[in-house]
Amino acid sequence: MKIRHLGTLLLFIFYVQSCYKETVVFDSLPNEELELALILEFNGKDCFFDQASSSLRYAIGVDSIQNFVPYVRFQDYSEVLINEIPLTNNSLNDLGTIRLNETYTVTIITQGIIKELSLSFTNLALVRMVTPNQIIDEPQKLARFTINYSADSSTKMTSFVGIDFRGGSAQFNPKKSYGFSFLNTMDLGSKTSKALFAWEEKEDWILDALYNDGSRLRNKISFEIWSAMNPLEHEAIQSRFVELYINNDCQGLYCLNEQMNAEQLDLTDSEAVLYKATAWADGATSFNYLSSAAPLFIDKWDGWEQKYPKPKDRIHWQPLYELRDLVVHKNDIEFVEEIESQIDLAIFVDYYIFLNLISAADNSGKNMIWVRPNAYAPFFITPWDLDGTWGRFWNGENMNTTTILSNQLFDRLLALNPNNFKAKLKSRWLLLRGDVLSTSNLRRVFDRSFNEMGRSDIVTIENLKWNSSVDIQEEQAYINNWILDRLSFLEVYFLNL
Repeated sequence: MKIRHLGTLLLFIFYVQSCYKETVVFDSLPNEELELALILEFNGKDCFFDQASSSLRYAIGVDSIQNFVPYVRFQDYSEVLINEIPLTNNSLNDLGTIRLNETYTVTIITQGIIKELSLSFTNLALVRMVTPNQIIDEPQKLARFTINYSADSSTKMTSFVGIDFRGGSAQFNPKKSYGFSFLNTMDLGSKTSKALFAWEEKEDWILDALYNDGSRLRNKISFEIWSAMNPLEHEAIQSRFVELYINNDCQGLYCLNEQMNAEQLDLTDSEAVLYKATAWADGATSFNYLSSAAPLFIDKWDGWEQKYPKPKDRIHWQPLYELRDLVVHKNDIEFVEEIESQIDLAIFVDYYIFLNLISAADNSGKNMIWVRPNAYAPFFITPWDLDGTWGRFWNGENMNTTTILSNQLFDRLLALNPNNFKAKLKSRWLLLRGDVLSTSNLRRVFDRSFNEMGRSDIVTIENLKWNSSVDIQEEQAYINNWILDRLSFLEVYFLNL
């Protein structure tokens, strides 16, 4: 009797499992390896699924592909049709010509149940984070990262990662920015470096939500310009537009960025330091005052944060204290004699030009990274968080074209003119205006990214997802006109130094 009941129970379990296996779960939970159930795959890369819009997305990079013949996979117990054309599973299928900005109907039939999805193609790389965890500010949560590059012929890259929110006030935005670190295993302590796109291997990366910037590209373009001004000397991050999915939820347009940290800057010397100016602190980061002696046990001081050495290893504020003391307290003669031992004057010439070119109102005190690679080198500076630029404040409000940005350090450099600082500014401005900062080149750089963003329908998706009103044509026209007025103003300013 008991044996007969056991057999009936096993038969029931087998039947239930069989029925479950023959049902396509479109919003499935991740499995133990943090993988989602297969819906449709081309050439070894999943079409990413958005549950809210019942849509699939695949990256091809180009505007169209004639005679698109991908190797297709889907679940064995389903029939799949695209625009009413049946597909053969685990086989090459001729899908004809595919194009950006066209919608294709995918019909999936399983056990007589019909599900219709839309399929579209994008020119941007697709990134998906799969996690059963709720992502928070800290600590990082385990996820599986997958990137499908925009070239259809490329293979996908996947890895376990630790992920968390990034930013301060930006965390109050509905659309979040994320930081993530590559892992060797599912252990959050197994951090490792891996490469994305054609960049060098790195541990830490950023997915920037771009939420406060109506153009969605000011930060990206600013770093491109900063790098182009002196590619051999300027430290700048690289970034690429991507479309982000969290599980089966499309998040819209993001910028995948390198991190500006000790790894990016290759800091290894025992006396190397990296400080990040994160707050205005009543003007302390603008060199208006020096509050106290350098602290011995804390990693935050007067609006700066010590990022390297790692605070758990050593607190080392003395180099910054000496620079601040020179700017804030030393007399004019001492300032002129000592300033070039403290800062790389050529980098600061470029930064002053850059700061005023893009009118980075939030970057003359905070949002700067100060680096000294060893005990004998002067500080250099690299910018950070440049979304409030090119005619808009960080909150999206219009910015005038006739403001000169500065701080107490630059004010003393201009007033005291060590080593002909003003003449160097003028000659450097003239040189850059003939090349990188020419009106035609600036417009070309912006047009390239605006065109990349506008080739597919990602801005429409972005606006629907976040109830936003991004109009890239309108913003492009605004930026172009603002640049013309700004350059005219700066031309007079620098030539009259």
